[in-house]
Amino acid sequence: MDTLRFYEREGLLPRAPRSASGRRIFTADDIEWISVCQRLRASGMPIPDIAKYAELVRNGPGNEPQRLEILQRHEVTVRAEMATLHKALDLIELKVDAYARAMQEGNADQLFVRSSDDDAALAPRDGSRGENC
Repeated sequence: MDTLRFYEREGLLPRAPRSASGRRIFTADDIEWISVCQRLRASGMPIPDIAKYAELVRNGPGNEPQRLEILQRHEVTVRAEMATLHKALDLIELKVDAYARAMQEGNADQLFVRSSDDDAALAPRDGSRGENC
């Protein structure tokens, strides 16, 4: 309910008509639009961009180039964020493999200084053992 009020307040959703008892009445199209807004927001699109896109959609045909520009700009941002997350996931997978292998081999206590395959690059330079594995 708060999400719907927020979407209305931010201009993402037109004010819905109300029933005699005061409840909002949403159509199937409204529900689909809410889903689109939620997915755009979940992908990190800023509220002002979603609001602008929503305004353009409500205005109807003739502004497709502006809609496309908003979506393309966001697509570039999402792809860059995904690339960063993929790199992070690659590192995490490497760490999980290193820890699993070391634990299976019984030498997990040496992970921090073992080799460049694990946390050696983060090992303290003074020779003390680190605790950030």
